[in-house]
Amino acid sequence: MTDQKRIYLFSFFVFILTSLLSIGFLHPDEQYYTLDFAFYKLGILDQLQTWELETKIRPWTLPYLYVALLAPFKFLGLENPFALATIARLFSACLGFFTLFKFIQIYKEKLPKVQSTLFEIFALFFWPIVFMSSRTSSDNISTCVLLLGLLTIQKEISKKSLLQGGLLLGLAFSLRHQTGILSLAFGLWILIREKMCPITWLKYFASSITIGVLIGLGFDFLGYFHFTLTPINYLTENLIKDKISSFGVSPWWGYFSLTLKKLNIFGLLFIASSLVFIKKFPKSLEATLFIAFFIFHSMIGHKELRFIYPLLWISLYMCFRIINFKNYKRVFIFLFSINLIGVAIVSFKPAYTPLKFYKFLYHFKEGSPLTVHIFKDRKGRYPELEMEVYKRKQLTLTKDQIPTVGSFYTFTTKYSDLEQLRRSFNCELKYLSYPEWVLEYNFFKWRDRSNIWALNYCSQ
Repeated sequence: MTDQKRIYLFSFFVFILTSLLSIGFLHPDEQYYTLDFAFYKLGILDQLQTWELETKIRPWTLPYLYVALLAPFKFLGLENPFALATIARLFSACLGFFTLFKFIQIYKEKLPKVQSTLFEIFALFFWPIVFMSSRTSSDNISTCVLLLGLLTIQKEISKKSLLQGGLLLGLAFSLRHQTGILSLAFGLWILIREKMCPITWLKYFASSITIGVLIGLGFDFLGYFHFTLTPINYLTENLIKDKISSFGVSPWWGYFSLTLKKLNIFGLLFIASSLVFIKKFPKSLEATLFIAFFIFHSMIGHKELRFIYPLLWISLYMCFRIINFKNYKRVFIFLFSINLIGVAIVSFKPAYTPLKFYKFLYHFKEGSPLTVHIFKDRKGRYPELEMEVYKRKQLTLTKDQIPTVGSFYTFTTKYSDLEQLRRSFNCELKYLSYPEWVLEYNFFKWRDRSNIWALNYCSQ
């Protein structure tokens, strides 16, 4: 086995490991509007309650993809939502790795030999891609399908590739409507820059995209039980009625600050190299896609870095095209070392830590009724454990009231409440979201600012 194959196998192992250990989600949409929709159709979740269901702005293509994936396991008797979610993440990780493999094969050919090797190694272990590939969200899946469509046509422009790639781009639109901006920019680029025959463009490229969009509308019909145009609904609710701004608004330059905040040194590197690349190669495909997608999302007030996830892949290539790391190997080693620390963190740390408590409680004294006394969190709200699909059966949550006699279970999210219980009662710790020894150290008063989930069995 060659060294190159070993590197790819190890990268694949990292992707799989991350999908197993990075439980939860980056954003609640990943759960409530993807997996919950799928669990509902599988009969695991009793009902869906969301305004986005009533307004019909969520496409059903991705939930039905997971329905198809998970239905055989459900048929075989596997109904544990945590296990089913893990299977979904495994699928996402495999798709992400496959997409990355195809991406590297196309783009390393555009770089000099040594530079292409460094690009290959870095891309295989780039922590944001490793992390996002384990997400079951439309941000990740649509990006993968979109890139596979673009790469299929980039590899060789032919009638077959236009049909296959166009279909993938249409499905990407059905998964996440915003990808249509990239598909449109790409379509115009190959029509104008590649001087493609308009008849060929319409007959093979545009028509296959239309088929992918129609497939998505078919899934929407199955999901909502009647015909509806989810792209129009999404446009009406979020852009015309501007409901999306209720989730927070940032200025046009918000993505620059978000990139610096979330990606740190890599964000600075990508911003600088992307700007230089666009200035140097303004008519290139990568610059065209980047400019179109970035301007579109910058015009929308509500901004989240996940919205422009496709640009991360493009920026990665731009960075290696502009910076010749062959001449700066020490810089490359430094950046790669920092990146590996990021990989270690995202691979072993849950994406949403509270889900560990849901999983513990789901199996704790399974089959027996359980009453737990809960207390207000740092925001003054009671932790109601609102993720119904993961909520333990036969669970009763009682607010504040502590029995005067006997034993009882308590669920706290603040360190102060945990300490108060320990001082007032004889408590046996059943679950803690951090290793217990960590609580002994309160550097910069982190305990007062953190959510520390704990389940105790207490007695008078």
